[in-house]
Amino acid sequence: MTPYRPGPANSAKRRIPLRMHLAAHICLLFLLSGCSPGSTPASKSSAGPTAVPGAVEVEIIALNHPPMQPILAQVDGYMWQFGNRVHVTRYDFDTPEGAQFAEKKGLSGHIPMVIFINGSQTHTVDGHPVTFEDFPQGQDIGMGAGSWTWADLNAVLKQLTTK
Repeated sequence: MTPYRPGPANSAKRRIPLRMHLAAHICLLFLLSGCSPGSTPASKSSAGPTAVPGAVEVEIIALNHPPMQPILAQVDGYMWQFGNRVHVTRYDFDTPEGAQFAEKKGLSGHIPMVIFINGSQTHTVDGHPVTFEDFPQGQDIGMGAGSWTWADLNAVLKQLTTK
């Protein structure tokens, strides 16, 4: 095997792997930014497996850009653990469909995210009302956090999927 030595004779060999390396990174960038559930450019999308009859209906409307995208990815993780017992529809505030959904639900102003579970954004957890709006507690980025926690979301979904 001949060792690699930089120079005119080896420049073509070097460019091909570099081009392939760059092409692979560009493809990966497109996949990560354009195809993940938390960053789809679609205005309305459904996540998760095909729901069974009587599945819990979850509608999420959010600002589909940072800093909300990591939170949406975490929400997806919670939804996926319930499989086909939960049917998720996501709306982007910044699209015509999202604006129409927000108007239908009476939402206005700069709200990062609202989660409606079986048509309601407020549910009772341990005898207290919890509203799934804004960032979850502990994940405030300076814009304010909502009154809900990940444990609250999990508790409501567990309760509704085990009826």
